[in-house]
Amino acid sequence: MRALCKMCLLHLGIVDEKFSPHDRGEGSGQVCAGDDHRVMNILLIDDESNFLKLLRHPLLEHGHTITEAYDGKQGWQLFSDTPARFDVIITDVEMPMLNGVGLLKRLRENGYDTPVVVMTAYKEIQTLIEVLRLGAFDFLLKPFTAKALLDILTKLETIQEHHKAQFTALPSFTETIELTIPSQTDLILKVRSFLQDRLKAFCKFHAIDERNIVLCLHEALVNAIIHGNLEIPSEVKLDSADTFEQLVRQREADPHFAERLVAIRCQITPCALTFAITDEGKGFDPEQFRYADPVEFNPGGRGLLIITSVMDEVSWNETGNCITMLKYFS
Repeated sequence: MRALCKMCLLHLGIVDEKFSPHDRGEGSGQVCAGDDHRVMNILLIDDESNFLKLLRHPLLEHGHTITEAYDGKQGWQLFSDTPARFDVIITDVEMPMLNGVGLLKRLRENGYDTPVVVMTAYKEIQTLIEVLRLGAFDFLLKPFTAKALLDILTKLETIQEHHKAQFTALPSFTETIELTIPSQTDLILKVRSFLQDRLKAFCKFHAIDERNIVLCLHEALVNAIIHGNLEIPSEVKLDSADTFEQLVRQREADPHFAERLVAIRCQITPCALTFAITDEGKGFDPEQFRYADPVEFNPGGRGLLIITSVMDEVSWNETGNCITMLKYFS
């Protein structure tokens, strides 16, 4: 029986001293017959060194490249140094310093969508629900077979190949998204998340950081709802954050302000991303910000400074209640 096939029968998490290093295929470089798969760069995280050793062998036998970490904090440091390096993260849940759930949260909060496979010895349903809600690709309950792990990687490869096929059509793709929302600040994050999902593939294809684009959308929506439709000047927040929050809640409940709408238009073409955000407020004079010195910039205009720094073209209509932002695909 070939070395890998023995490992496929081994229940990972159980150290079997009957296998010699030769039996376990150390350094053999063997691959199962008929194996035709993409080699992956894997970040492997577990605080048990013996378990890492057992995981290592079947992955190396299949030609994968492995980087190991012994807790979530070390794993995060390795990942954040070169995030594009890793195709998948395989992590335990229960670890010191930073556990698997915390690591997954940190990845998603920082905008990374790298697939994560979670391993746990605890059949705690709430933990599994939480990691899946956070976007884990799959999970494994210890002990599990090497085949179970390799099957998950095969499934991941199949899905990624499907996405890649769709990806090749992006240069000729055109899409227009139009949304209309009421003046409720709790909708800003929802719209931001929706548009980020739609833009992610295009930004990746053109090597643009979609987080910067989405940050501009966020700031434009804040300006449209709070400063435009709700007519709350920036100075209120600078004077008192509590007063600002109270005024926002009051005007969100006041039909005179709350019934005003914000129109969002996102156009994706082979050449550029174009966003137009229009509110029903009184507008403003954008000229007052056009030549502002960033060093002395009024904190109330922070959003516009971000937008003009990231986008290639920014313009307003004559009234000042519609901003158009353009980002070219270079």
